[in-house]
Amino acid sequence: MFLSTSAFAEFAPEAVSMLKPKYPGNLTNVEGHARISLNIHKDGSVSDVKVLSATQPEFGQAAMAAASHWRFKPWTVSADRPAVLDANNDMIFSPEPLTTVPVELTFRNTTYQSCSALSEEVSQFRRDHPTRPLIAMKSFAITRVAVMFPALSGKSDYNEGLSRADALENALPDIVRKCQANPKKTYADYLPGNLKHYL
Repeated sequence: MFLSTSAFAEFAPEAVSMLKPKYPGNLTNVEGHARISLNIHKDGSVSDVKVLSATQPEFGQAAMAAASHWRFKPWTVSADRPAVLDANNDMIFSPEPLTTVPVELTFRNTTYQSCSALSEEVSQFRRDHPTRPLIAMKSFAITRVAVMFPALSGKSDYNEGLSRADALENALPDIVRKCQANPKKTYADYLPGNLKHYL
């Protein structure tokens, strides 16, 4: 981040803490910037943080929220060090890479993932696909294939495989609730016992 002070002041205060702005949670894959103005006081505090321009209103809000917590090294007022400095700052926003479940998951590392990872995947899935059933989520879809696999490969009755898949789907709301309450457990801990031996 670049901080420019008033053209009338050659003195630039030393930053002690310049909190970076958080990328707005309701935006995805959008890059942009925000320009703010602020006053820096001789005691190192800041005031009058304002948005001068922003490519998205959310970027302006995030920039203001971060800058209001900035702190600078206090200084002694002198002829070339005024009590208050006017400053401007430009902040660049880039979407952060999402932490998602790896694409190539085996049945085992899907079912033995932590409940905290599963809960994160559920939250992301519900944000991205609010109307889709939980069984369509990647980890649950992989588990469904696992319990159906003996039937799909001809090793067991197809109707039995469908019954197992239905049992899994019916258990999902309970699995999600239990995992959210116990993030250190694993997804497998809450799978119905009669399904575990297919995984």
